[in-house]
Amino acid sequence: MNIRTNLEDFARSLEIDPVEAALMDIARAIQITRTMHDEADRHFRGLAQHVDRPGSPLEDLVLEIYPSGSFAIHAATRSRLKADQHDVDAVLEIAIARGTDPAWVLEQLYKAIRGEEDSKYYDYLIEKNSRCVTVTYPDGVTVDLMPVVRIDEAPERVATLFHYKPETDERYHKEINPKGFADHFNARVEISEAFQKRFDARRYLVDGETYTELAMRLSNETSGLALQKADTQPMPVHVPLDQKSPRVVALQLIKRFRDKRYRKHDDHRGKRKPPAVIIAAIAIDAGPANDSLVDEVIAIAKRMRWQIRNAEQNLRLLEVRNPAHYPDFFTDRWPAQRSDQQLWAADLLTLIERLENLKRVGFDPVVIQSTFDDLFGEKAGETALQAYHRAQTVQLEHGALGMTPSGHLKPAAPVSSLAAPALGGGIASAPGLVRPARANTNMGGHRT
Repeated sequence: MNIRTNLEDFARSLEIDPVEAALMDIARAIQITRTMHDEADRHFRGLAQHVDRPGSPLEDLVLEIYPSGSFAIHAATRSRLKADQHDVDAVLEIAIARGTDPAWVLEQLYKAIRGEEDSKYYDYLIEKNSRCVTVTYPDGVTVDLMPVVRIDEAPERVATLFHYKPETDERYHKEINPKGFADHFNARVEISEAFQKRFDARRYLVDGETYTELAMRLSNETSGLALQKADTQPMPVHVPLDQKSPRVVALQLIKRFRDKRYRKHDDHRGKRKPPAVIIAAIAIDAGPANDSLVDEVIAIAKRMRWQIRNAEQNLRLLEVRNPAHYPDFFTDRWPAQRSDQQLWAADLLTLIERLENLKRVGFDPVVIQSTFDDLFGEKAGETALQAYHRAQTVQLEHGALGMTPSGHLKPAAPVSSLAAPALGGGIASAPGLVRPARANTNMGGHRT
């Protein structure tokens, strides 16, 4: 069989529900590219070296620094669709007494980052928060450094964080295990071969990336580690979208939905968002992973809404703990009151109902645009429609679609069944694959 025909016909002949494809296109738009991932890695490791430099208030006190949060579970997203902005969370293990005053610890970290007047970060925006210090880079990327002290007698990576809120003089210590949660989550998310095949095909139709190019890109998905004084754990390797679990991609979409609600809706402004770690912890218990991204988003939203409803029936606040370390209480700051969880439950119902309506209606451009703009913002509907038209054009040009005398598109005669091409050693032997012309795209920047 001709390899080129096999690869390209597979991409064009694989049937993908148009609504599912549209949500895939939004998911693709919010991904962290390899370039952005590497830049985050440089920020993260450079900051680690700076904090541990000679003369720093924390010189010789830094034991280890490692990424946490969304980067640790491969669920990091862009802060904005149109800009290379994203957030990096990192845990800074330091060698001080566990009972040290939280206000002092955060102040020393702030001083260690800012440095002297001629130091690299002196003119950066550096902010002390209640549990971390945030550094905002000129490109808009932020790094949150959270200082902790490891608890030696506890399981690996269990540590104490330092909380200080100057407005109320609230200060305390809290037992946490972010690394344990990331490992627990990553070990339980399920990969879907059908999901990966559809994403491969969708990327080809919209962006024109051949499987040879994909194989070459995947072969370069490793990063070197710099030698440095502090023990800096590497940023988790960049995972391309088509290699992610549908559960992780669904989490990314729910985070995008959450951010849009709390940024754009008047009744949400000024309120604390439900933390991503809570959503991720609940997602673990959302049942078997779905091959459909639409169904996966709905399943996670329904699971979280069900847990909130159970709390409401008992007139109490939602409680979610770290499944890898029970004393680590995820919901210690959100919800602060029942109205917080009621607001988010209403948001989740909106997300569920709008997606279920799309499944009933099918791909109606007007409905798609209004729905995605409302759920995900930043002209997400326009992004989905542009991708849809590019894919339709490619299929029409290559005979996967036909046209009626009145000008309407219709499926072409079915092609013979084709096995999905393997992404392995055989791909490199198929050079020169024909691909459709690429159009300029606003799908989240250049491919990397």
